[in-house]
Amino acid sequence: MSAVRMRENSSRDKYQRYIARAPEDADLKRKARTAVTAKMARVVYALIKHDCDYRQRFELGFPSESIPLIGAVEAFGTS
Repeated sequence: MSAVRMRENSSRDKYQRYIARAPEDADLKRKARTAVTAKMARVVYALIKHDCDYRQRFELGFPSESIPLIGAVEAFGTS
């Protein structure tokens, strides 16, 4: 599963949290992959149902078109 091999994404975060207590346990790794696959299926279903594009991280934008907090902090720091 390539999603858990990428550096910065929520799938890898979930996988790492799931296997944190026993990283070498093959059964736990299998369960973690199943959990990530189920999460991805829910995301794909929601994208199709609502006919919208995938955004990688929550901070990239809000439905209300407001400025994300990180953007506001960066804008404040440059002024």
